[in-house]
Amino acid sequence: MLALTLAAAIVAESALVRAGIATVLAASPSIRVVSESTPAEAAQLPAEELDVVVCDVPDGATAEATMSQAPRGVPILALVNDPDRARELVRAGVRGVLDREVSSEKLQAASIAVANGLCTLDERALERLVSSSPVAQRNTQRLTPREQEVLELLAEGVSNKVIALRLDISEHTAKFHVNSILEKLEADTRTDAVVRAARQGLLTL
Repeated sequence: MLALTLAAAIVAESALVRAGIATVLAASPSIRVVSESTPAEAAQLPAEELDVVVCDVPDGATAEATMSQAPRGVPILALVNDPDRARELVRAGVRGVLDREVSSEKLQAASIAVANGLCTLDERALERLVSSSPVAQRNTQRLTPREQEVLELLAEGVSNKVIALRLDISEHTAKFHVNSILEKLEADTRTDAVVRAARQGLLTL
């Protein structure tokens, strides 16, 4: 469970960019900025003390490099120049993608949402995903009512164990439903499934 104020780390090559992001996040009473670092220093961040990493992603940086800039298990909110990067980043495991020019209010809200296990995409990134993906033009297999319930819990970022408890089913059954959803949505990860479901109208994020 998150504390009353979530702990955010900022990763960016530029000290000026780090300072700007820190100023925006610190203005929210719900966010504490506990670390500012360069990508090279990010591997040393203490996972147990963080709720979210806000990462400035330079043009040309790979999704894998971005994922390496946060300790395992800490969700990443990526700031990008090009919304076309959203699909690549989400498939790699990034939980949120925003344009670098996002408003202060949206950056604060997205940081809180990502820290709470939600997926966050700005409008331009979502539009590019919908318009550019051939999957969006195809009809996927219909989800069962139970799979729809599991999908909604996936959007909350909960584990199979929590899904099982919420729906009063076994953890094995929960895993079966998750795998079925991934297959039907042609998704590689749980985050990818949530994004695909959202753009197909199966979820409202």
